[in-house]
Amino acid sequence: MRPTRWLSLLLFVAAACNAGDDTTDGARALCAEGGALNACPEAPHTAEGACWRLVDCAAIPLDAMNNFDWGDCVNGIERLTTDRQQLVIDCIAASTCDALKPDPQNGNIACLLLGDQ
Repeated sequence: MRPTRWLSLLLFVAAACNAGDDTTDGARALCAEGGALNACPEAPHTAEGACWRLVDCAAIPLDAMNNFDWGDCVNGIERLTTDRQQLVIDCIAASTCDALKPDPQNGNIACLLLGDQ
């Protein structure tokens, strides 16, 4: 092969492997923002669905020893009265991922505090 063909092939492969701006969306992708405004499906309005949304937004871990995780989230929401459960679940469903992040000062997630008496 001629050197110009090798160079062209090398440049083509390098361009094909590049992700554009070298970033990925991950948990902050378009649907991580939630709600009908951006045509993303809503999470099920259940304790499990709300806690999965917290995991998807990287607000809580899926499974963590000695730390608040998905199982603790589900158990905590299910222990609430029906009206408080719905309030917490609706808050999580309507919030952006940034709004669901724990407060850096005290580690509390605002929507989960709505269930407190």
